[in-house]
Amino acid sequence: MNIWQRIAYYMNPKRIDPKRFKLWVFWIIFHMILWFLPNHLVKDSILILLPLAGLFVYALVSKNVIETLVMGTLSMYVMWYKQGALVAFIKDLSSNLQDEETISMYMSFMLCGGIIIALQRSGTMKNFTKIATEKFGHNEHLVLGSAAIYTGVMSIDDYISALTCGAAFSGLLESMKKPRVALAYIIRTYCTCVSQILPFGAWGYFVIYQIEEAKTVKNMAQAAHIFYQTIPYMFFAFIACIIAFLFAIGLFPKIGLMKKAYQMAEKGFQMGDDESGTDPEEEEWTMNPRRQNVSLINLILPMAASAFFLVYFEYNAFLAFGVVTFLTGAMFVIQGIFTIEEYMKCMVDGCMDMMELTIILVIGYAMQTVMYDMGMETFVRHVCSAIPYVSLIPFIFFVFFSCTEYLCSLNYTLYQIAFPILIVVLPSIGANVPLTLGAVISASLFGANACVISDAGVVSAKGARVRPYAQYVVSQPYFFIGALLTAPLYLIAGFIIH
Repeated sequence: MNIWQRIAYYMNPKRIDPKRFKLWVFWIIFHMILWFLPNHLVKDSILILLPLAGLFVYALVSKNVIETLVMGTLSMYVMWYKQGALVAFIKDLSSNLQDEETISMYMSFMLCGGIIIALQRSGTMKNFTKIATEKFGHNEHLVLGSAAIYTGVMSIDDYISALTCGAAFSGLLESMKKPRVALAYIIRTYCTCVSQILPFGAWGYFVIYQIEEAKTVKNMAQAAHIFYQTIPYMFFAFIACIIAFLFAIGLFPKIGLMKKAYQMAEKGFQMGDDESGTDPEEEEWTMNPRRQNVSLINLILPMAASAFFLVYFEYNAFLAFGVVTFLTGAMFVIQGIFTIEEYMKCMVDGCMDMMELTIILVIGYAMQTVMYDMGMETFVRHVCSAIPYVSLIPFIFFVFFSCTEYLCSLNYTLYQIAFPILIVVLPSIGANVPLTLGAVISASLFGANACVISDAGVVSAKGARVRPYAQYVVSQPYFFIGALLTAPLYLIAGFIIH
């Protein structure tokens, strides 16, 4: 077939998935509306958020995070730049990728990924699983409780902690005839919430970077100080972890489909079973005789060193993880755990493992740039000024962003868009900055845990070898209970804390 025949064949509506066909019809009409909107109506107004409505629809149909972000960001450029949208989008990508601090952040993510892959392949995590199994036997509550602690400890990176915990505990739970979706729920909660609470966690130091982007923040040390003040007000993170841990140790009831999952497991069936999560190549690494009975010191030292050097280098994550990369490599090579070539392979694979997250961040910065150009800062200032009582702002922000994040979890992109603006606007209207930032973070964490297309849900489901949708429907009641307990705390705190 020539090119025109191929286009005619594959673009025939009869050969396109019906949902996709309807989505593209909607998307074309939607972009025509955006195109004809005059810029003077969009500037500094609520219409800035109009492309997000289309983004939500796209997300619900595609269920793909990167695809949704790319299409949603392009729609913003179409609304603002019209026929110059594509050129403006590429120029903003280029500009953001030339920023020294942005490059440093991307590189720190990749180095962190390499370190965690090396820890996983060294056999030290496998040895941890072996020790946990010998110590706890077939006690479900001790196993799930240990999984929660393990995920929290490993949450320097939420992706890797989810994948390694799933690999470490899913087989053990299955042998006990317990549902792997329960493990997926524990993993999802702890890998996101603890990573956010820890200043040296992936989410934590990313937030510090975004705070530092604000015009009124002088340096990274000041940004870290603001983040420290925010930690106590991340109410959803603490509540969600408490509920998950109580569930793990048997003190919180099995609700809804979770109860059905346990009933199925007792009969030998796993709800949402997905064996595609196993990776034979990764198993080969840990089966090597040189990586048997590896001391847990090899797990503890790199983790402790990461925390120490992050503080020592004043939260310069690239410097910190760069030093830890060399120290970890030297420690593994002199013990014969890896050759230099094998360790370099771990680092390369770790960088590749972080590419999806890096792409999400790159697109997120482009979205942030065009929203600034459209007057997002002025719009937020007007909204905050319109709220009759400043004390209501944390509660309203938590409720509003929880709804938007539930529909389409932007995670990192929400921080990129909101934090540099809020840091400037909130003090000018007398709002409590740490409390309000804590409310936005809590809303983002609720979305990361409860949204059907959240990348955290996909990764935790993959680690536990269950389908993402099964994990999503089973864990919903627990996350909504956490949100319902969190909302009134922001309402009360808004009036108590000034």
